[in-house]
Amino acid sequence: MSSIETLAAALRAMLGAEHVMTDAPELEAAVADLFPFPRPAPAALVVRPGSTTEVSEVVRQACLAGFPVVARGAGLSYTRGLAAPSAAVVVDSSRLDRIEIHAEDMFAVVGSGVSWQRLAEALAPHGLRSQVPGPISGAVTTVGGAISQYVPGSMDGVIGVRVVLADGTVAVTGSGARAGALPFHRHAGPDLTGLFIGDCGVFGIKTEVVLRLVREQPAAFASFAYADPQAMVADIIELRAAGLVTRALALDQSRGEDAGRLETGEALRTAGAVAASAGSALGALREMASMVKGRFELAAAKWSLHLTAEAPTAQMAEHVMAFARERCSRSAREIEPTVPTALRARPYSIRGFVGVEGERWIPVHGMLAPSRAQAALADLEALFSRHRAAMLAVGIRQSYLMSAAGPYLTIEPMFFWPDELDPIHLKHLSSRNRERFAGRPRNDAARELVGRLRAEARECFERHDAAHAQAGRFYRHAERLDAGSAALLTRLRDALDPDRRMNPGVLGLG
Repeated sequence: MSSIETLAAALRAMLGAEHVMTDAPELEAAVADLFPFPRPAPAALVVRPGSTTEVSEVVRQACLAGFPVVARGAGLSYTRGLAAPSAAVVVDSSRLDRIEIHAEDMFAVVGSGVSWQRLAEALAPHGLRSQVPGPISGAVTTVGGAISQYVPGSMDGVIGVRVVLADGTVAVTGSGARAGALPFHRHAGPDLTGLFIGDCGVFGIKTEVVLRLVREQPAAFASFAYADPQAMVADIIELRAAGLVTRALALDQSRGEDAGRLETGEALRTAGAVAASAGSALGALREMASMVKGRFELAAAKWSLHLTAEAPTAQMAEHVMAFARERCSRSAREIEPTVPTALRARPYSIRGFVGVEGERWIPVHGMLAPSRAQAALADLEALFSRHRAAMLAVGIRQSYLMSAAGPYLTIEPMFFWPDELDPIHLKHLSSRNRERFAGRPRNDAARELVGRLRAEARECFERHDAAHAQAGRFYRHAERLDAGSAALLTRLRDALDPDRRMNPGVLGLG
């Protein structure tokens, strides 16, 4: 019996045969990526442990048997985050789905396989939400995955983690590390929690995440149409620096058109969520009318900025937003706040990971200091302008999404092109769209050009000192560190995983 057969038999005995997968399609899907990188080696096994104890034993046995170990949430990587250099044991977190809410102490203990949408639904009856907002794809993406990959926004709301190290040791960080203590505070001695944020699973597999909770507050919304993106960026930076808005999201015209072109089912779900949040039948009618008008205004706006301001009362939120309006009205025209209203009512969706007509989609991004944002945007615009004719020739459409959730600006160019969709795409599409979009031909010329454009955009961001989330194997993390920081990272890896079993090669670590 081979080593993988021996390991599979041992894990079946522990987890149950239904939680150890060896079928070829499952093994290939477990390491798939949304971007068509060269295919990695299929997984050796896919296992679904249901507890920290089971994760610990899976990791211990897999590492002893000499296999790499990769943690997997929803699997929507676009940076080769799951592509170990050899066949790995993939730990699927879907059964790590416990939610424990401590409303009085304002924290929740959340299994790493819980989706952000499911967490939001569990917290809603308490009038609470996670301080960490989670990504827009939170309809399916998991808490553990987002914490491992890091998402643009503050991670201060991560209080602690329960994590399995390469030898099977279970560690707890934050105040919960004291035996029997409440995990209500992050800073209880050295900040070990930070070690496991944005690590792409290289330091260990998170089985539970402790999140700070905050109360839901009334919100005010406003949207503006801009002709000049540089003026828009300047306004975003000023609004965030002044603390006038809690969220700022910007779209170019192409992305704005997409936002207004929802398929019928998706549009009805969004409209229903907006109407339900309106509080009255008259308010619902007003919101619906606003959405209809806003769709046309979005399509006509060269650039659009969408703002949310929160405060303890609705009156206070509107008062704060008045200051934001005064700032933006100097260089923009106010339009219906369709986008921020819809995002507030229905913050999580998965529809955006393919284009509205089934095009393949992939982003590249950078988080930039305010002083670098405008120059970086100008360089990106020049880059795409140089390649515009070649992009049009193979059907590539490029658009932008920008956001600010802290003292920086995230710029995210996105690429859409007609191409064959993979099983990972089809899995999350509606049955109607699976039928519409399946079976399309490969577009190798577009794939090759998108790969080059992403690499050139990455280099552009690096010139402007950008930071990145979801580093995976695409963004050059370790390569960009100074000598001392690189040595520290290597020593930590040596101490925690001397045999390099945990997601080898990710973050640029061999």
